[in-house]
Amino acid sequence: MGYSPDAFVQMAIQLATYRLWGEQGATYEASQVRVFLHGRTETTRSVSPPSAAFCSRMGLALREEDNALARAEKVALLQMAVKSHVAYMSEAAKGRGVDRHLLGLSLLLEQEEKTPDLFSDPLYQKAKTWRVSTSHLTHPKFDNWGFGQVVPNGVGIGYSVKKNSCIFNLTALKKWDWTERLSHLLEEALLEMRDLHTNGGSPPHLGSKL
Repeated sequence: MGYSPDAFVQMAIQLATYRLWGEQGATYEASQVRVFLHGRTETTRSVSPPSAAFCSRMGLALREEDNALARAEKVALLQMAVKSHVAYMSEAAKGRGVDRHLLGLSLLLEQEEKTPDLFSDPLYQKAKTWRVSTSHLTHPKFDNWGFGQVVPNGVGIGYSVKKNSCIFNLTALKKWDWTERLSHLLEEALLEMRDLHTNGGSPPHLGSKL
């Protein structure tokens, strides 16, 4: 289909969590900055205007799409969302993300200095509350791997992208009972996105459990 595998999966995560909660949640994808000496990570933010437009058009529930024009519209929105994600990740890998820059500024504050209003702004606080914490690691030595959610009302999603499959490790607090439903929604989203590119656009057959 010509997509970045990682960005395609990230858009599936956006659609799945959108359907889980009825809205997108701030999403963290760990990105490498290995071009720098001692470089570690920067944040790639998966929530964007293009990903929001894609999720909104796909809707909160799986829907059979046999209209060619509607499928073409959804594919175009998916392409824009994936392109936006790849561009953000590329910039983040070059040290041009926003999160480590803001972290650095906050760490430069002296103990007696007044904290700038930005760091206490409700929108800033919401934007860095990672309801969806994700990380991608694909390696032949790893069959599965994962980590815990980073906020009480969030999910942790570790994943690997194989040639013919994707592996997900999902975590959340037990009281929410989210992981089994999210597993279903992820599979549903991936198959639905795949089937947008087929002639029939038939609804996905959910035959396996991720």
